[in-house]
Amino acid sequence: MSNDSVLFIGDNSRWSELASAYLTSLFPHTDTVLWDHGGKRPAFVDSWQGDRIFCFKADLILTPDNLASARKSAINFHPAIPTYRGIGGYDWVINDGGTEFGATAHHINAKIDAGPIIKVVRFPINAAEETPEGLSERTAAYCLTLFYEVVGLLHDGAELPLSPEVWGPRLYTRAMLTRFRAGEGAPFAHELSAVGS
Repeated sequence: MSNDSVLFIGDNSRWSELASAYLTSLFPHTDTVLWDHGGKRPAFVDSWQGDRIFCFKADLILTPDNLASARKSAINFHPAIPTYRGIGGYDWVINDGGTEFGATAHHINAKIDAGPIIKVVRFPINAAEETPEGLSERTAAYCLTLFYEVVGLLHDGAELPLSPEVWGPRLYTRAMLTRFRAGEGAPFAHELSAVGS
């Protein structure tokens, strides 16, 4: 077992509970914060100091001070492939008629879903038969498996891989997703380029 001090940030799903339980079994000094968009920002996150931060399917934005509070690493498990930075990847890949989806593990930096990519796992989809809800559940399972792998490597003292994959240029925002789900259509090109970094 590791003596590292760890902060786990996840959403209020069974997937995050499973990830937290596994993490705590390897890193006993783990503080867990489960948070969903719309809730009050947990004050504990902004006062925490330690070694490692793991974000799992969480929409909580970490500040530069939050990132600096982790002495060793800050890693996010993003429930989408690198093409879909930000929010709503399930909706966008279905709308785009995509043929594959997946999950991305990456180091966190100051930009949203833009840090060095550790690994991407992918699976085939049929966009014509998918729903965002069903795709979300399937993606979460892949995200959890990726989490187990990366956390296990860190626990064993192994060096993390560095993927040759790169992030897509577009950052999809919650405002875009809200409008899309309200039937206002996909984001226009000027919206995507305006928030691309």
